[in-house]
Amino acid sequence: MKINRKIVESYLGKRVEIKLFNGIVCKGELHKTGEEKFKGDPNLFIPKNYYFTYNPHNNWVFRSSHIKKIKEV
Repeated sequence: MKINRKIVESYLGKRVEIKLFNGIVCKGELHKTGEEKFKGDPNLFIPKNYYFTYNPHNNWVFRSSHIKKIKEV
């Protein structure tokens, strides 16, 4: 199944596990850049049309086209 923006946005706000095209596995709550609550972090606020997983240990920023697999955890 091809992962497109519509599929990715159905997971917004949920805890997910994402495998990117380069093999990196990201875990955390899925968000879209530009959300008001991340206004204080330019890396998570300024880029347009990106997504990121948010967790206390690290944040991964990526495009929907970089996602190879996504599942809710």
